[in-house]
Amino acid sequence: MQEFSLIEAQLFRLLVQFFGKDNVIPRMRVVAVCGGVLSPDLSPLVREWAAQANCLFTIVDTQDTPKLVVEFFAGFDSYVDAREEEHQRMLPELLAQAGVHYVTFSEEELNEVLDPRGGVDFYQLLRAKFESLEVVSKIPV
Repeated sequence: MQEFSLIEAQLFRLLVQFFGKDNVIPRMRVVAVCGGVLSPDLSPLVREWAAQANCLFTIVDTQDTPKLVVEFFAGFDSYVDAREEEHQRMLPELLAQAGVHYVTFSEEELNEVLDPRGGVDFYQLLRAKFESLEVVSKIPV
């Protein structure tokens, strides 16, 4: 049985309602989300990390192919957690190489969605996250 914090359980319920219970996989290993095959150019350290690290929630399609990873991340405004820094440094690039989208929410954003008086629903928040990804991906490097 999976153990979640309250906010993780709330996000899980929202994702299940939005994507369907068979399409939300909790705590899937990074290497599995990436299709089990990592680029041969990766260092042994990154390969080991990917074999051990988990994604909070992975959204799969009807063929069980990972399409989206959803996690909490609020930034490093108050302090820098070494594990979280490593996670945020490695995961987005590995997911991008595998063609899997990555979206993070802060607890404050999710609380706004869950608040009956809140001004945003889950669809609006998710859409805003994807629109920001599109803007980022169109910036010339």
